[in-house]
Amino acid sequence: MTRLFSKARAIAAAVLLGGLAFTAPAHASSCPTGTVFNPITKVRWTCIFPITIGGVRIGTFDKLGKALDAQSSSKPLCACRKGATFWFGVKVSFWSPNRMVDVVTEPGCMMALGVDVLPTHGKLQGSQSSISDGTNTRKMFAQMHYYISPVWAMLDMFTDLPCLQDDGFDVALITEVLPTWQSGTLGAIIQPEGILFGNPAAGLACMADSAAAAAGKVIDPLFWCMGSWGATYPVAGDIHFDDSVEAWAGLAARGTFMMGRLGALTISSSDGCSFIPQPIWTKSRYKLQLMEPVKGGSCVNIGRPGALWSSAKHAPGKDNAQFMLFEKVICCAGVSAP
Repeated sequence: MTRLFSKARAIAAAVLLGGLAFTAPAHASSCPTGTVFNPITKVRWTCIFPITIGGVRIGTFDKLGKALDAQSSSKPLCACRKGATFWFGVKVSFWSPNRMVDVVTEPGCMMALGVDVLPTHGKLQGSQSSISDGTNTRKMFAQMHYYISPVWAMLDMFTDLPCLQDDGFDVALITEVLPTWQSGTLGAIIQPEGILFGNPAAGLACMADSAAAAAGKVIDPLFWCMGSWGATYPVAGDIHFDDSVEAWAGLAARGTFMMGRLGALTISSSDGCSFIPQPIWTKSRYKLQLMEPVKGGSCVNIGRPGALWSSAKHAPGKDNAQFMLFEKVICCAGVSAP
């Protein structure tokens, strides 16, 4: 896993000079201070529920995790083998906070670190603009930072579970060094499959995904849709919006999708024995919690309409956001066989 993220960083570094050549109108807010990540106070810990242990669910009912919890309930026992090691036990499933995403209008503003590490002298700034097509639609542009943040390891909890990844805290990707994030046209060149979904039929399919997201569900086969947050393609920093908080969430989700296209995204297998690559994301395995500028009261599934959760989440003058990304983990927790 570490090798995959290192590869992604190497690709990003190779195009640093090219990325600085693209500019956007400067309407960015300053990089906030006091946003250093604190797992105890910033994480909404109720989001780890429900937890299923051997088919027994603990915690409140979660529509998003219903199908995934059913996998643990229908087959509560498990057995795994990795090389010469064999173990058996019970299936455990829960939502794990192990990644963070910044969406910032100030380039280089690393909110998890509380510093601005990449002065760009007015380049690559975030922006907001109106689209003069009679729809009153606006467009936002922002940069995205993706962090590996093994919260359980930071707190020294559940470290004996075999299915928890511990790669150490790291900055996996910053889009300031990616020309493809600055331009949707460049993104289409390296990801030409996006052209297939830029048609009315694909757009109509996203209406079904939006309706499902409003009900707390996700339609995984519609991977090019993000419910009410827009489309995953083009994989760039521009997004149409009516709600700023919803747009932040859309760019955070799109960044997660991009990590899969870079080969740096994995999920736990349904048998709980291993992690498998995700070049195309499984949306139902993820949910987001807003941490900055205002701590969210709950986690939301990918594409959930902002009208249902974003109220009072945009503090005046605060245009940089930070999200915790929760991933549904299925784990075979047991003992090794002699």
